[in-house]
Amino acid sequence: MRRHLPALPLSALLLCTTLSSCVRIAEVRERTPTYRSAPNVPGVSTEVERGIAAGLRLSKREPMAALGNYLCAAKAASIQLQLHPGNKAVRDDYNFAVARIFTSIRDAKLDPWTKPLTVPAAGGDFVLTRRPDARKAWNPALYDFTPADQFDVGGSFVKERSIKEGVGAPLVAVGRKENTDSRENFGLPRTYYGVTAVARFSGKTCELAFEDPLATEDVRIGTHTFPMSADFTVPVAVMLASTKPEKMGLARLLNPEKYADTARISRLQPMTQTRPWCWSSTG
Repeated sequence: MRRHLPALPLSALLLCTTLSSCVRIAEVRERTPTYRSAPNVPGVSTEVERGIAAGLRLSKREPMAALGNYLCAAKAASIQLQLHPGNKAVRDDYNFAVARIFTSIRDAKLDPWTKPLTVPAAGGDFVLTRRPDARKAWNPALYDFTPADQFDVGGSFVKERSIKEGVGAPLVAVGRKENTDSRENFGLPRTYYGVTAVARFSGKTCELAFEDPLATEDVRIGTHTFPMSADFTVPVAVMLASTKPEKMGLARLLNPEKYADTARISRLQPMTQTRPWCWSSTG
């Protein structure tokens, strides 16, 4: 014998839909990350700790001076990384210093992407530059970068944080302009993507490079190859919190024909040979 659910009155349906549309599927909150030094751990350099501590003190009022200290710390940490490649504390110091380089670049609105940037620092100026990349979409001048460790995330769709331990600073890259060809390419109107940054030093020159954690598992720094770190949750959470797709549901439920030309299917990740597409219905 069949059982039929009682039909809900329209008012109840509207109430349920309204309440569900108010639920935040993703929430992000930016914060200042805390640096925790590792005392009495072999391989941890006091030069790294001093550079990071000085950078944090100067970050608000003198971001360029803070950047110089972070570069000193990242270089010292990269040297320690060669001497102690298996030391987690050294790896964490390197990642933290590299992440703070991007904090300073963003906060001071600096541009080391179109031409090398000279940064004053103790012991002599650094030259900050980027590794050339033939892919047009990987031009860092097209994006704003925020270190992933500066975000707390939550929401009904963000229950766990998927992180891969390794070397490099996970970043959230947000496109500065809207993608004019997004509909043709099944992309999002604005790019939200997770990349991992590494800093390589040659004397007083620091070259920043960006790696795709969905395509690359390892990263080479100096004479060693390390697992590459990644944060797979924060970039998607930032995208969902920024676009707020939950607010679109009720209007499109009640008046679907009005929004028919804005309906779309978007991929959240690029197509690779080993990774599937992820799709999101937006608009």
